[in-house]
Amino acid sequence: MSRSALSQPQRTQNNPLLLGAFSQTSIRYLTGTLGAQYKPIGRADTSQISNGGIGGGTYNHWFQVNLAEPGWIILTKGPPRPKYIQVSAYDLNRTPIQGNPIFDADSIHTSTNGSTYIPYLDTVMSSQSDFYNTFNRLRLDRGDDRYYPLNAGSYLICVSSTRNETLEYGLAVVIEFPVNEAFFELEDFDGSVCLQETDIDAPNINSPVTVDTIIPVGANAFTETSCTINSGVTLTVSDGSTWYIGERIPSSTFDDFKIILEVGDDAYYDTIHDHSLSEWQNAWDREHQDTDKFPELLVPLTNRP
Repeated sequence: MSRSALSQPQRTQNNPLLLGAFSQTSIRYLTGTLGAQYKPIGRADTSQISNGGIGGGTYNHWFQVNLAEPGWIILTKGPPRPKYIQVSAYDLNRTPIQGNPIFDADSIHTSTNGSTYIPYLDTVMSSQSDFYNTFNRLRLDRGDDRYYPLNAGSYLICVSSTRNETLEYGLAVVIEFPVNEAFFELEDFDGSVCLQETDIDAPNINSPVTVDTIIPVGANAFTETSCTINSGVTLTVSDGSTWYIGERIPSSTFDDFKIILEVGDDAYYDTIHDHSLSEWQNAWDREHQDTDKFPELLVPLTNRP
């Protein structure tokens, strides 16, 4: 597709600048100048019908993002004067256009090692549905649809000035998609211990765990759905043993249950909204020149390496 020759002052919500169609993590850093300008516009020959005169510039810059798959759009303002810039997002998949709010610091909080993290900060809301209309206690967002990924489709981003003066702006745009892989972290570095399909031969571990517990060597323990280990309590998975946490899957030949190394439908990959700094940096390096520096204003939004 050829890029339109229109400049931003000539653009409206009806002909925004298309940033692209996305199916993998991608990052853009948008810059521009907002505000009125004093320059001749229109035809110079005013003896003919024309719109000539003095004017120019614009207070709004319009961009479009197309999501090929459900995902999140994260918008964060950069220097030089972010407090005078307003950023809005709109859903182009509806008629009339529906404005989508953006989460700020009063959205979901999580705490780790005494530090507070806001995983949805500057993320465009998926919908304006009632709070917890699909309540699920196992999710970080408790099933609030506003935190779910945006549906595949087209979305409009508007950068606006709130001042009657010339303003330069910077806006970082992160397009992110839910994880669709399961990761298992093993303490032994040679990878000799791995979950395997076998009968459960150890007592069920009930949640919460209130006393120190050891899963015997070679045993396979099970906890249904989720498990909480109280502060100060230790649960040890011995070498050669396994501990499966998930839904019960009936064995086809036995009355007991088996451990299946296959992620079920209740695996909420988007329950914990992680942002990987290395993934974001790799996405930036993949799409930009070596001389383009990764936007440092995105670092505070990440919560893992």
